[in-house]
Amino acid sequence: MKKLFAAAAVIALALFASVPAFAGTYALQKAGIEFTLPDSWQVSDSKLGTMFVSPANDMVIFFGETNSEAGLDGAMELVEQVVNEVLTDIELGEDTEHDVNGIQVFALEGTGKSDGADAFVSISILNAEGDSLGIMVSFGDAGADQKNAGDLQALVGSLKIAK
Repeated sequence: MKKLFAAAAVIALALFASVPAFAGTYALQKAGIEFTLPDSWQVSDSKLGTMFVSPANDMVIFFGETNSEAGLDGAMELVEQVVNEVLTDIELGEDTEHDVNGIQVFALEGTGKSDGADAFVSISILNAEGDSLGIMVSFGDAGADQKNAGDLQALVGSLKIAK
């Protein structure tokens, strides 16, 4: 998993600027979506969006958005850019569609390898009332999603349409 976090760190250093303090609530302004994460997650902002690292450094969540003209294809290109930097041998399952607090969510779950070790990947495209699509991509050590399940459930529960 060293490669996963080394690559994430390289992405962070190349694209991200540090944020002075955890603000608690974040927004994907153009997508019209707000969410929160526990203070224990480390955060950085980027040209792509926002990156969060779990307290145990075993998983990363990226948030971003793509304009409506780019649509789903543009969202998936952004996702590929992030995921292909850190994972190989990616195998995704069937996409599913959900409604989360009034937000239409298209989700894909899968597995891959990072530095030869098993890893998970989760991709969600968020369609709310904004002019853009929101993107949420998480990946990390195999099992890290279960280990951080409480925080991830709180995150999903906090997703809402921005007023």
